[in-house]
Amino acid sequence: MDLCMCLPHPVFGYQTDRQYVSCFYKYLSHYFYIVNWLIVLKVPIIKLEMESPFDELEVDINCNNVPGIYNSHLLHYYARVDDRFPALCLLVKHWAINAGINDAMTGTFNSYSLILLVLHFLQCAVFPPVLPNLQALFPDQFNVSVDLNKLELFKDLRPLPSSSTVGELLIAFFDYYANFDFTQNAISVASGNIFPRSSLPPSCIRYKIFIEEPFDMQNTARCVTRIENLNLIQSAFSNARRALLSHKSKGPTLSSINVR
Repeated sequence: MDLCMCLPHPVFGYQTDRQYVSCFYKYLSHYFYIVNWLIVLKVPIIKLEMESPFDELEVDINCNNVPGIYNSHLLHYYARVDDRFPALCLLVKHWAINAGINDAMTGTFNSYSLILLVLHFLQCAVFPPVLPNLQALFPDQFNVSVDLNKLELFKDLRPLPSSSTVGELLIAFFDYYANFDFTQNAISVASGNIFPRSSLPPSCIRYKIFIEEPFDMQNTARCVTRIENLNLIQSAFSNARRALLSHKSKGPTLSSINVR
């Protein structure tokens, strides 16, 4: 479970300085066993270990990561538009873990980047689209100027007329990214499109993959900086596509991509 502790400063608002996490760490250490304190991350987190009966619950806490709240709000509504989105995200995440490409600490994807890959695919790579561009359709609802206390969670949004099954979408997902040129193209969920990497500033050249964060426009895949890891990711997509399409007689199965 991921939690965000919001502690606004009366003058400066939601500060993300590491001393906030440090103070919170000292306070929590009196009440919980803290497994780890990952202060080196862009968003520092505290990992807690709970006691019985909650001992199987993993808890990660960050402090004042307000952009993360807006991102979660946006993804929440995409999941409300169409339940094939969270289903596909779950399958892709399990596949990525088994394929060894869901570990930002070793230079591959974090889970958020995988979710944005699925979201982009459902927006732009299938016809008719499964998901709309919510930021373009409802700019007053999905932007960082909305007060956190006024974020609504249960508005009904109309789904798009798409009849593809989750299985069909999964195969199409791997087909799309097996042929995607990450060296030339960047992904933008906010604009609902791809754009040329040549338009990015020179400081972004070191990133082998660029997936634009929907609100602050930074790269969520900034951990992928080595060509070896890009090759590993591209091979994983190609291998999954080949595995699913090679079972034409029996039909594709999740076990063929090591998902059970």
